[in-house]
Amino acid sequence: MFEQPLPTLPMWRVDHIEPSPEMLALRAKGPIHRVRFPSGHEGWWVTGYDEAQAVLSDAAFRPAGMPPETFTPDSVILGSPGWLVSHEGGKHAWLRMIVAPAFSNRRVKLLAQQVETIAAQLFETLAAQPQPADLRRHLSFPLPAMVISALMGVPFEEHAFFAGLSDEVMTHQHESGPRSASRVAWEELRTYICRKMRGKREEPGDNLLTDLLAAVDHGKATEEEAVGLAAGVLVAGHESTVAQIEFGLLAMFRHPQQRERLVRDPFLADKAVEEILRMYSPGAGWDGIMRYPRTDVTIAGMDIPAESKVLVGLPATSFDPRHFEDPEVFDIGRDPNPHLAFSYGPHNCIGAALARLELKVVFGSIFQRFPALRLAVAPEELKLRKEIITGGFEEFPVLW
Repeated sequence: MFEQPLPTLPMWRVDHIEPSPEMLALRAKGPIHRVRFPSGHEGWWVTGYDEAQAVLSDAAFRPAGMPPETFTPDSVILGSPGWLVSHEGGKHAWLRMIVAPAFSNRRVKLLAQQVETIAAQLFETLAAQPQPADLRRHLSFPLPAMVISALMGVPFEEHAFFAGLSDEVMTHQHESGPRSASRVAWEELRTYICRKMRGKREEPGDNLLTDLLAAVDHGKATEEEAVGLAAGVLVAGHESTVAQIEFGLLAMFRHPQQRERLVRDPFLADKAVEEILRMYSPGAGWDGIMRYPRTDVTIAGMDIPAESKVLVGLPATSFDPRHFEDPEVFDIGRDPNPHLAFSYGPHNCIGAALARLELKVVFGSIFQRFPALRLAVAPEELKLRKEIITGGFEEFPVLW
């Protein structure tokens, strides 16, 4: 008897950033599946909520930034010193503790008014543009960069410079050699952060770069680790939020009844953000988080050899009927909503509170400022940025 060919990992629909029928059909067959990845490698795709939590909290699995030698990271930042995903155990906990104060409740509350001010300013900039206007250029791209500026303690006017470098750094590696565009951007970003961090000796403040400089001066981290931590905060915090704003707006445009609920009751903004995160999670376009078991493991009855590729499909876990009633329905009043959009376990997103704040500000006020906001093109005409890890669109043209 011939062995059945492996199914290819089903992709999400790039026109609507929703699960394809093929993805839902395969997910319905069980919580874990042996598949062939687009790269040609064979591996396992974890789509069950409980199984995903188990993998992400199990020390037997290597993080994505520490793949076996047979796999090459897609982005230059993976594996760099200070990049949190590149560490585990005590080292990971130590580095995470260094940046944790920047995301404390106190710091996030201090940033809240700045986020509201930034959003209001960008709304007015967008309103002043001829229609149609690119919302990506005038809102979704600059807003997270300006918020990160405040968090790090660098001038607002420099946000476009480092956000552009961040964008390039997160691009998949297709070129060979040390002079590829993303590697050049990575070196330039490191140089910029190092210079700004050293400048905090003369001008300290209540910000991340001052925290990181203190960690270096007290021997808690090397300068290279501190620079990597700052770069990780910048890159991860910026790119994922850009995509989330765009995905969330697309969700609202595609579900006008839910949009009207939000307009009638702005207090639903918190729950709306959670439902956007669940159904249109960050990085949905690239399917999940990779892990590599150090030893042979068994998950949901499936025997997985050591050093295999195991993709934890975080977006797919949002459709697990064991945890979500009517999971294919977009419901901004959903409660509870225990999604895994910010991952789980030791590597859960340290900036989740700040990301939620930015999204709440945007979705709590954008339809009040632009009641007739709508796409200027059909959804299927939007071009997904396939070359960047977190997804998002090349342009997001709107009318109002």
